Amino acid sequence: MKGKLQFPVSLFWLLPVLMCVLVSCGDDDDYYYPPVKLEFLTAQADASGHIKSVLTDEGETFAVVEDASNTRIDANASARIVSNYSTAVATDGTSGVKLYALLNAVSPVPEPPSSPTFKDGVKRDPADVTSIWMGLDYLNMILDIRAQNGKHSFHFVEEEVSTDEETGHRFVHLLLYHSDGDVQAYSKRAYLSVPLRQYATEGIKQVTVRFSLITYSGEEKNYEFEYNPK
Repeated sequence: MKGKLQFPVSLFWLLPVLMCVLVSCGDDDDYYYPPVKLEFLTAQADASGHIKSVLTDEGETFAVVEDASNTRIDANASARIVSNYSTAVATDGTSGVKLYALLNAVSPVPEPPSSPTFKDGVKRDPADVTSIWMGLDYLNMILDIRAQNGKHSFHFVEEEVSTDEETGHRFVHLLLYHSDGDVQAYSKRAYLSVPLRQYATEGIKQVTVRFSLITYSGEEKNYEFEYNPK
């Protein structure tokens, strides 16, 4: 999806709340609660837009035998999501996973500062990193932002790309675009995932990714990772 992705801050509460629901409902001590994971996944839709399968960041693909969230995405398209899920078996014996709840991660392809997407300039309002890590073909992160009821816009800015043709090494410097018109009232979470596969062009063996953002303390923090395309 191109362009800035905007969504209400209230959505950031969704997954933590649902995790609490999953582990606390029911009074029967003998009830079996399936082991539930909370992870970034790549979802694939069928012709009706229902999620038919998910790809984990470990490279495993699972059929979706039940989607309790009844989420739809674009038909026959893929989307980056964050979901509570567990292994499950359908009534016909098909093995796969059950999705309990999910939301779309902010996952646009990075664009250069000159892109029309940033026609009003590159906004670098602050955010703090709760966690950041490499996941298959993505750089995943959970950000802590200060918000109330307004909307926050996120994107990724492709500040620099350089390539050593002899060694097959590519260096990519990305910035967090964050436009915050909200009141800095409460601490909430945002889930972002940077697509990296587009940097693994023919002849590229390794990509060094530097990700930079401005924190609430006013400093610029840099995170560096090695992406080894498979």
